[in-house]
Amino acid sequence: RVDQLKYDVQHLQTALRNFQHRRYIREQQERQREELLARTFTTNDSDTTIPIDETLQFNESLQNAHRGMDDLIGSGTNILQGLRDQRVTLKGTHKKILDVANMLG
Repeated sequence: RVDQLKYDVQHLQTALRNFQHRRYIREQQERQREELLARTFTTNDSDTTIPIDETLQFNESLQNAHRGMDDLIGSGTNILQGLRDQRVTLKGTHKKILDVANMLG
């Protein structure tokens, strides 16, 4: 019987907390709604300005960085291609040296 009463008390306390939380949320929403409806909007409000110059500069900097990375990747690709060409040349030279060595005995 005592355990049942403890369970009932916990259940009621949880229900009360849930009810209070929902009520708090509803009151907060009503307050925010009233503040929004009471607010007067004006043209050219300082909160609505967009810093276009800063955004353009940021975008230009990003584009420059992007171009720089493309150049860096292109240079790396050219270097790798040069190394491959050198490898082919060295392989051919090595084969010719071995052929000459085999002919000489």
